[in-house]
Amino acid sequence: MIDVICNTIYYLLEAPTQQTLMIVTLVPSFSNEDKTLQDWEKELLAEHRWGRLKKWSPEHEFDDERISHEHAKLKELWEKARPLSEPCKDILQSIINLEICNWNLEESIMSLCKAIGIKTSPTLKIGHSYSITDDRWRTVWAYYLALKKWLPHTKRLTGYEALLKVCDPQGTIQKHVFSMLGEHDELKELYVERFCLNLENWLGGFFPERSPQLKAYEAAIEKLENEILNFDPESEILEWMRLDGKKGWIEICHHKLFRRFDIHISSIGAGKWRGHLPLRGIDGLERALALEKYLFPIEAWIRDFPFDDAPDRPLFEKIHRLLGERDDTKLFLASLLVSLLRSQQVAARQRAEKRLGR
Repeated sequence: MIDVICNTIYYLLEAPTQQTLMIVTLVPSFSNEDKTLQDWEKELLAEHRWGRLKKWSPEHEFDDERISHEHAKLKELWEKARPLSEPCKDILQSIINLEICNWNLEESIMSLCKAIGIKTSPTLKIGHSYSITDDRWRTVWAYYLALKKWLPHTKRLTGYEALLKVCDPQGTIQKHVFSMLGEHDELKELYVERFCLNLENWLGGFFPERSPQLKAYEAAIEKLENEILNFDPESEILEWMRLDGKKGWIEICHHKLFRRFDIHISSIGAGKWRGHLPLRGIDGLERALALEKYLFPIEAWIRDFPFDDAPDRPLFEKIHRLLGERDDTKLFLASLLVSLLRSQQVAARQRAEKRLGR
């Protein structure tokens, strides 16, 4: 039995052999622009899910076959499961919301397993900004307030200290930020203020189009960036600081958010991008491995494979208890959960291996 499931995982994670190519059922490709597609299908085929493989490697025909196979398999399960009850629709939306980069990934998966097992709406807020707790918001505020406190001020007292006592009562983040920035100079101060603008945008939930906040934000960015470029016309720090999706982009719900903050702040302190925090290159491999710990037992439940020698027997048994008896609705929801996260697991692993030159 264990060979079967391991072969399945290998098929999903590794390059195919001729034998695996022969057993794949081919179906016509679908476009996520097709208005007849369900929301879950659009998510499945999106460029941040299985569609990413085609975007990254358009020359690989197997990626088309793999995507078509995933789509066809889930479509068949969907036809058996529909129509979904309202609670199961809530579960479906939460599955769509959850991504591999979410900071609360493992707890979210367990919450979804429980919800699928009893077919009730998840009790945990899952995915994107919905998943952010008050503690996490306070940590973001602590970074912002520490940066603001580091900037030069007049002799008048500021209100930053009062709020830092709430968000960073031990002063840990403030000390960390001050240590990374080091001594003051004009360029550092410009960078810090520019980064604070990003934090204000994140803390405000991204400013609406044509809003006064967005107009002020864009005007301030233009002024600060012109000043920065006067000092450093080819600033790599600035390229990564821009929230334009080309290099710099991060969400509050991202699992590496605070490391990204540290990369930006330490780069400002060093006067060079990643001056003190070089690229690790293995994050994708670590994330893929951490995710497999959960996908492995869910997939075993889907395929009804018992495992006496599961790598993490307590977790394996807990997930199977949460999911309970198999039925068409549960099989569709659990299979979609695995497929959506598996697509990002494959991408994370590929990106890491490319960085490592494998």
